[in-house]
Amino acid sequence: MGWRPFLPADATGISHFRQDNGDGTVSYKAVQENDPILDRNAAMRTHNDGYTPSREMRRVASIPMQLIYHWQATEGWDPLDPANADRIMRKLNDPDYAYLRTADGQLGMSNGVMR
Repeated sequence: MGWRPFLPADATGISHFRQDNGDGTVSYKAVQENDPILDRNAAMRTHNDGYTPSREMRRVASIPMQLIYHWQATEGWDPLDPANADRIMRKLNDPDYAYLRTADGQLGMSNGVMR
C-alpha cells in the first residue's frame, strides 16, 4: 500500500501520512511545503530592517517546523528550548542558513539573551 493521509495539515502546514507496511507494522511521515515559507523570508528580508515601529523588537528569521524536527532527529537537540539559543544563533548567522533570515545583520548573545 502507498502513503495515505492520516491527519489534515496542521497550523504549520505539515501534512501527516501513514502506510501499512504489510508486515504488521505501520510507518508515518510528515511533509511540509517549505517554498512558500522561504519565499516569504526572502521578501521580508528586502522589505525593511525587521524592527517594530517602536524599535523594541526585531524579526530575524522564520524556521520551517520540518527543519526544527530534522535538527531534533538528526542532531539530537531541541531548537525550541531557550537553553539552546546559542546553537540557533550560530545556525542563523551561518551563510548556509541565510534562507531562514528575514532581516540582515548578525545575531549575538548579551546576558544570555539573543540580540
